[in-house]
Amino acid sequence: MGNVTLFAKLLPFPAVTIISGRALFSVLILGLFFLLRGKSISYKSFKDFSFVFGIGILFAIHWVTYFHSIQVSTVAVGMLSLFTYPVFSAILEPLFGGKKPEPFALFLACFSLFGLFLIVPDLSWDNQMFQGVVWGVVSAVLYAIRNLLTKEMHVHYPSSQILFTQLFATSLVLLPFADGLSQMLAEPKYLLFQVILAGVFTSLAHTIWIRSLSNLSVTTAGTLSTLSPIYGSLAAWYFLGEVPPDRLWLGGGVILFCAVMEVFRKQKEHNPSSSKSQESPPIKKS
Repeated sequence: MGNVTLFAKLLPFPAVTIISGRALFSVLILGLFFLLRGKSISYKSFKDFSFVFGIGILFAIHWVTYFHSIQVSTVAVGMLSLFTYPVFSAILEPLFGGKKPEPFALFLACFSLFGLFLIVPDLSWDNQMFQGVVWGVVSAVLYAIRNLLTKEMHVHYPSSQILFTQLFATSLVLLPFADGLSQMLAEPKYLLFQVILAGVFTSLAHTIWIRSLSNLSVTTAGTLSTLSPIYGSLAAWYFLGEVPPDRLWLGGGVILFCAVMEVFRKQKEHNPSSSKSQESPPIKKS
């Protein structure tokens, strides 16, 4: 999903407009999928529907803040800021289970913020890099919460149904504020971009992503996607000419290091080390 960030620059429209079009086309594509497959999108209760719909509103704000982060700064800054979310997940996931976050997770969160500090040349709102980092961190927190809440519902409903409801909520919330949407869809090139964005990078990619949450923790699944900022930044370098400054690579390295450390920590929790000495059975004396 790393190359999805290119559309924030390729489509010269506000983030709300781009995301509303993305959500609308995704709803149509997934709706056609349900129709052709004869699948139901009903919920066991209105409470479940309202819960997933509410998650969709969080999803909408996450997407808008993410694309806005990229638009005011660069693809690399926006992506690296967003990819602090595995560390935020490590803090929030225990809280959702009624437990306290582990000290090491808090340390990684602080170290990730230090990495963001290295990216920003000036801690001032007048600096666009700083704006990009702030909006990216807001998006990261929202994304972590959305994934945790989605994981709870995925136990009861298919991933495609959950995504459809979330996208439906996103489109309903954002369409009234989508200035220039008709102009964007009237241009064949931009229309094609929206179809690709909705079909490949939303309907397909996010369905697979939600399905992965049934087998992995939110934190681990997030950490496995930490290659996205790397190839996303390289794609922006190649297609958009955005050359990342040296300090961005340094800060990005710190952030991704924290994410990788978190996945190793999670793996150690689920797979205790086999290096521990096992007691051999006692030898019977005759």
